[in-house]
Amino acid sequence: MPNTHTLKAATLSAIASLATSSLTLAHHGPVSQSSLYLTDDFVELHGEIVDVFWRNPHTRARMLVVGDDGEEQLWEIEISPGPRTLERFGIDEEDLFGPARAAGYISRRDPDSLGALHVLLPDGREYAPGNRELLWTADRLASTQFAIDPERSAEERRTATSIFRTWGRRIGPRPQPDEYHHLLTDRGREAAAQFYAPRDNPELECRTGVGASMMDPMPLEIIDEGDRILVHQSEYNVRRTIWLDPEASGVEPTPGPYGFSVGRWEDDVLMVYTTHIDFPYLDPYGTPQSDQIEYLERFQLSESDDEVLLNYSLTATDPVMYAEPIVFERPRQWSPGRVFEEFNCAHEWEGEAE
Repeated sequence: MPNTHTLKAATLSAIASLATSSLTLAHHGPVSQSSLYLTDDFVELHGEIVDVFWRNPHTRARMLVVGDDGEEQLWEIEISPGPRTLERFGIDEEDLFGPARAAGYISRRDPDSLGALHVLLPDGREYAPGNRELLWTADRLASTQFAIDPERSAEERRTATSIFRTWGRRIGPRPQPDEYHHLLTDRGREAAAQFYAPRDNPELECRTGVGASMMDPMPLEIIDEGDRILVHQSEYNVRRTIWLDPEASGVEPTPGPYGFSVGRWEDDVLMVYTTHIDFPYLDPYGTPQSDQIEYLERFQLSESDDEVLLNYSLTATDPVMYAEPIVFERPRQWSPGRVFEEFNCAHEWEGEAE
């Protein structure tokens, strides 16, 4: 929930007069992505952060900026790290309030919203992703490693078998549409051309599907529950059930964003077949899928140079949208004891529900 930070009367008045303007939802994509942001124009803002949206998937703030003409404008600043990441930086919600700077690209969804590549905090530290050169200071906001629970780590190292363990971030970049859009049918290309990311990306409403979530960078855990296998992902708190004998378990296929999954072991490989998928896109980039889409996933444990890896692939077959199957492949490394933080996704500021 946004913080009810005490503001000067003049600032409160300005916010009241500006709050009726439509402020954007979270954009859920890299700030460098030209389909979401006007990346030809780099914009710098200097003002006061007067409100904070401390929720996943991205932290957002409202900055009151006074223009050269003396007019006040309320900007939304999307700060890419979520709250849990900022907490690892040593930043909490209150630390964002006050005089600040932001620089980045204006959203295609809302002309009063800035996707920030740089944020100069009130305490003088600057956030910038990766090794990006700082703009205003030499004091970079430094991150700590992801939280590890020592007791859980020791227990998992003692008891982990096969693929049933905690897996860390995806290794390698997310597959990009230019790698597989040539496999679309004419109908698939037509549907893909209609996708407009600032409007249609389902992550704007905190929704995701199997193809997108399994290629997300955040960790996941695979849990053996006897007659079923659970796949729990930290991103969006996705929980999928893979049935090993659905008839014996008395379950019937039900359409949904993650479909109906049935698994079987072929030697040391878990093969997962998913049907009844009710979700419009294979990925976050608008690659379409019809209700005839089917997935075949392969999960296999691989040990190399004392590093335990999960080899994972997803093959998507859709006779309506794809002339040939689309294949995603990305490994993950074992991360015993990794703490799963509550994702707590929200896409609207308080009081702005439609």
